[in-house]
Amino acid sequence: MKCLFTPELNRETRNEGKGNAEQADRSAIERQLERILQSTRFRKCTQLSRFLRFTVEQTLAGSDAASKETLIGVQIFGHRPDYDPGSDPVVRVEARRLRVKLAEYYEGEGREDPVRVEMPKGGYLPVFNRERLEIPSGAAEAQSLAVLPFAHRATDAALDALSEGLAARLIARLAAGGGLRVVSNTSVLQYKNRAQDARKIGEELSASLILEGSLRRAGKRFRCDAELVSAEDGLHRWSGSFDSGHRDPFAVEDDFASQISSGVRAATIGE
Repeated sequence: MKCLFTPELNRETRNEGKGNAEQADRSAIERQLERILQSTRFRKCTQLSRFLRFTVEQTLAGSDAASKETLIGVQIFGHRPDYDPGSDPVVRVEARRLRVKLAEYYEGEGREDPVRVEMPKGGYLPVFNRERLEIPSGAAEAQSLAVLPFAHRATDAALDALSEGLAARLIARLAAGGGLRVVSNTSVLQYKNRAQDARKIGEELSASLILEGSLRRAGKRFRCDAELVSAEDGLHRWSGSFDSGHRDPFAVEDDFASQISSGVRAATIGE
């Protein structure tokens, strides 16, 4: 892990928070924030999600707003402008909960994420650490990959949602991890439930690799079959089958995305 910035922070120091954001890859941090907020641990925690978004966005903007307990109490927790943190510790209590949630996220869903967001104790300004894939000097250009929406035969809203959501999650994970150039989600949506030769798709999207698959459903159980195909010769590079068990569809999406992305990265860049 490479530490992009590890400043000693306190609640009232504007310049440290500003430098924190200036040293970071802003777009990578913004993508990581959305990845966290869409996770199963944060998706239903509306107030903690607003708290995290506020502190990250204010820090990226170079503002000291995220360091002020009174302002957080008013903006995030709905207190009156004369809110006194000394008589109501809600911001400090929720900050502790947020730190725990972030730690749990990175122990589970986020263990492979490229950027780590933390809120050090004693303040509310977040810090960001980034893991980068080290590519040796003179290494070959990164392979390009297109992730197609996963096909299914049934007329089923749940399968439709899982098909598009899984493709979007895979694109985000694989692009964020480095080492691969990944075609955007908007470019691949045209291939949803369209049978077409991988070599033709690769030519149209300028992609050397195609990740495709299928989804099936039996009651509350989902099965996903995925395969990685070379767009140059149509040969398989990797394949895998995954079963969901009886779980929430969002958890299924996250689990499938994690397992498939691990298999793809192992097959392409040896991680």
